[in-house]
Order: sequence, then structure tokens, then C-alpha cells
Amino acid sequence: MLDISPSLQLFGGLLLLLNAFTRLLTDEFAGPFNILLVLLTGWAVFRHGRRLLRSPAAWLFAASILIQIMSWAGVLLSHPEWAESSPKMHRLGHWFAFAAIACWLGGSTRNTLILWLVALISLLLAPWVVGGGFAEWAAGAAGRRVDFNLHNAQHTSMLFGTALLGLVVLARRLFRTVKWYSVFGLLWLVAVVLCVLAVLYSQTRGVWLGLVVAALFLVAMGLRHVIVKYGARSWPRVLVITGLCVALLGALGAKFGGIVVERLGYENDTIDAVLAGDIEAAPYTSAGIRVHTWVDALTWIEQRPLLGWGGKGRSLVIEHSETMPQHLKDTMGHLHNSYLDLQVNNGLLGTLLLLALVAWLLLASVNTWRRGELPGDLLLFFLTFMLYWLVINCFESYLFYATGTYVFGIICAGVATHILRADFSIRGRDDKIRP
Repeated sequence: MLDISPSLQLFGGLLLLLNAFTRLLTDEFAGPFNILLVLLTGWAVFRHGRRLLRSPAAWLFAASILIQIMSWAGVLLSHPEWAESSPKMHRLGHWFAFAAIACWLGGSTRNTLILWLVALISLLLAPWVVGGGFAEWAAGAAGRRVDFNLHNAQHTSMLFGTALLGLVVLARRLFRTVKWYSVFGLLWLVAVVLCVLAVLYSQTRGVWLGLVVAALFLVAMGLRHVIVKYGARSWPRVLVITGLCVALLGALGAKFGGIVVERLGYENDTIDAVLAGDIEAAPYTSAGIRVHTWVDALTWIEQRPLLGWGGKGRSLVIEHSETMPQHLKDTMGHLHNSYLDLQVNNGLLGTLLLLALVAWLLLASVNTWRRGELPGDLLLFFLTFMLYWLVINCFESYLFYATGTYVFGIICAGVATHILRADFSIRGRDDKIRP
């Protein structure tokens, strides 16, 4: 995709791996690595890969810049006291980091898996490097909510939930080459157990829901595969798969059901108030805060539905809330919902941009797989991740935080690099055919 020398490709790839490895472990090196990678990618694209500028990702990135400028200008004209001093391009621009990463992966499945493996190792090391180590794991086992110093518990749960999906979906690729009782098989099992425990101990209900939805999708895909492959002879296998899933859920429930039940029980009063239609009576618990801010956001969205309120929009909702206690206003800066944050900040145009980006990634990944240029297990992981990602962003603003854009970037890049390689190979053939 980038017509560059092997040495420069190697340098860019190593820089990418260093950036992925240090991103969660230290700010001292992650920041400079990130800046250097952005500068190197920009130079390489304009010097050796201008055809990338014709891809849908490039056009959507350009649209993100225009939308942010328009949102800022609209607020500057109507409510200058609430406008930022200048338009900030990073809020939506960070979504497109995957395109830069995809350039250095070179359309390679091997490079993609190496990047994901490095990111996984970094995540598994984080509880020991930046977190509390054994003491924090023990606190989680005792029922306390832990976060391993990865921003907060919600982001910790999101990170380990993503890793868990990758370990499960891509396990077949691993066990095609090694035995389950080999060293690599045992390391895989340890990684799965750590991810499961981290998701449980970080006690984030939105991520639990996302994983349940993703698991149901995987089971449905598994059953479909069995039925298509074996036809009428598939029902014994279907029953076995269903029984194993039920047994696994039962075992997890028996072991960790207390943590889950206790965490879910915190919101009984909030749920009762919402079901009764008495939103004002909902207590300011974790879920209650979300309900109140979401209701407050609707009024602001109604006033500026097309362009939103600019970069300060979500903060304005909280600042001008007439019901929220002041101590919450002082500590909150977002609406705990990526979609409402986006609609308040950038209006319908911002929402359409996100829909267009997600639609392109999903449709292009499926088409690339159908052409035989994207492995099926990578496609399945990507589809599962996107379903999980769309669910969990209903309850936290991951799309606007560094950990969220980091995860979104490296996962989407692994698929986008195959999409771009396939598109460029088709364009190359078309160019040769044309007289």
C-alpha cells in the first residue's frame, strides 16, 4: 500500500509495535512514539502512498474535519461565550487512527496478529506494571471494584473484555498448530482466565452486557456453521454445543454469581423509578447519573440538532443541569454515552459520520472476506468486536477517550489493512485493463 523501501517499512512497523506496547504501560514513551508515528505516516502517505487519499477512510476523515469546523463556527456565531477558542480536530480525528496503522501492517495477516499479540501482552502486564499487582487482584477477589490504574474500572473492563473476545474467537487458529496442553496452549488458558477475572473484578455492567450479546452472536454463528456443514445430522452437535454453553455459564455463575448479583442489585431503586416514569426520583447512583444526564441532553439536542454545540457541548449539559448535585458537576465531564456525546457536540452530521464509518468497515470487511482476501476468523472477531463495541458505548464514552480510540484503532486497523490491500489490487487490475 505504501511504495516504500523494506527498511522504512520495517522501521514504521517497529515504531507501531513500540507504540502499541507502551500505550497502556507508560505515558513517558507512549506520547513521543505516537507523535513520531503520526508524522512518519503523514510523510509516507503524501510521498509514497497518495492513492490512499482516494480511499473512503480518507474522505470520511476529511468530512470529520469539516464537521468539527462547522460545529465550532455555528456555536461561535450563536453563542460565542460557549465556543472553544479554536476548533479541535482530535475528537473525531482519533477515530481514523486505524487507517494510519493499517498502512504499516501492509495488508498482512501475520503483521496484524503480531500487533494484536503485542497489545495483548501489554494489557496482561498492566496490572503488575501500573496497577497494584497481587494486592489488587486479591481485592477484586474479595468483592472490591478494581481498575489496575487503567483510567478507571469501566475502561479496564472494556480492555480486558476486548482481549477476551480475541482470545476466544482466534483460539482455533492457535490450536491448529499447537496442542492444548502445550506451553502455548497453557499460556492461552492463563490469559483467558486473567481476562475473565479482570472483567468480573472491574464490575462494569455495560461491558458484561456487551459480552453477553457478543457471546450470543458467537453461539449463533457456531450453530449456523454446524447446521450448514452437517445438515440433518447436525442436531446432536447442536445439542452438545448448547449444553456446553449452559454448563459454562452455570459454572461461572456458581463461582462469581455473588459479585454479579450484588453489582446489579445496586440499581434496583433506579430501575423502579425509571419503570414508573418518575425520572426525577431516580437516585444519583451509577445508572441514575446516566439517566439524569441523558434526559438533560435531549433538551440541548433539540435546540441544535444538526451541528450540535461544539466541543464543549457535553460539558454544557452537565454544567447547566438544574437537578444534578454540584459535587457531581465538579467531577463529571461527559454523558457516559458516546452517541449522546457525539449528538450534543456535533449534531446529526457527527452521528451520520459515525454511521458511515461503521457501515463502510462492516460492508467492506464482508466483501473482502468474500473475495478471499480476509481470513474468516479475523472477520468473525471483527464482527463480534463491533457488536460488543456498539453495545458498551451506550453506557460509557469510550469513543472520546484514549483507551477507547486505542482499542478501536488497532482492531479496525487489522481488518482495514486487508480491505485497502484488496481495493488497491482491484484498482491495479482495472488500470491495466483500461486502454
